[in-house]
Amino acid sequence: MLSAVTLLGAAAAIVLTGGDDTVSGSAVAAHAPSRISAPPSTSSTPVVPLTPKPGWSTLTNPASGLSYQIPPTMWTVNPRLGTVGPVNLAQGAERTAYTCGKPVERLLRGVLGSGSAPRADPGDLAIAIAQAAAMQYYATGDTLPKITIGAAQPVRRRTKAGKPVPGALVRATATQHVDPCLASQGEILVFVLQFADHDGVLLVNADVAGGPASPAPATDSELRSIVATAYPTS
Repeated sequence: MLSAVTLLGAAAAIVLTGGDDTVSGSAVAAHAPSRISAPPSTSSTPVVPLTPKPGWSTLTNPASGLSYQIPPTMWTVNPRLGTVGPVNLAQGAERTAYTCGKPVERLLRGVLGSGSAPRADPGDLAIAIAQAAAMQYYATGDTLPKITIGAAQPVRRRTKAGKPVPGALVRATATQHVDPCLASQGEILVFVLQFADHDGVLLVNADVAGGPASPAPATDSELRSIVATAYPTS
C-alpha cells in the first residue's frame, strides 16, 4: 500500500459470503498493489442486520447509511480515511502497519471505510470506485499496477423494518512487483447499497500476498466476514 501518511492500500485475495451474496476477491494495504477475480453470486432470502460478533466492534456511518463490524485483532478504528473517487471514506479502520524503505515509511496492511455517493447504478459505481482505489493504493511512482476487476454481483440487504435494499458487490485485485517494500498482491471489495437519495458505499481493502511475514497479510475468511456484516443503519 501507499504510505500511511498519504494514501492507503493493501494486498489480498478472498471469497465473500454475506446476506444474499457470495463473492471472491482480495484487499489492499497502505503501500501495496492488488489483483481481483469475482466468483459466481448466489441468491437467498435477505436477512436482517447481524447480531454483533463476540468481541467485534460495530462502526456506523450515518452519511453512508451503513453499519459494519471489524475484528477484535489487527484492525484499529480510524474515523477519517481520505477520498477514493467521489467518496469521502469515514468511520473506518486500518489493519496493522509495518515500516520499510529508505527513508522509512509506515505502510498499512489494510484499510476499510464507508461513504456516500450520488445515486447511480450500484454496479457501475462499485466498478468505478474499485478501479480508482486500485490505482490510488497500488501505483508505484510512474508504474501502474496490474488491475483485474470482476463483474458486479447483485446483492440485497434488509433494513431493520424488513425492507429489502438492492445493491452490488465488486471485487478487484491489483498486483505489483516494482517496490519490494509493498505487498505483491492486494484486493479491493466495494459493496454498494442504493438508497432513495444516495448510494451507500463500503470499501474493504487489504494485503493478501507479499510484504513482511509479520504482520501477516489478511485472510479470505477475515475479509469475507467483514463484508458480510454490512447492513443499512435503519
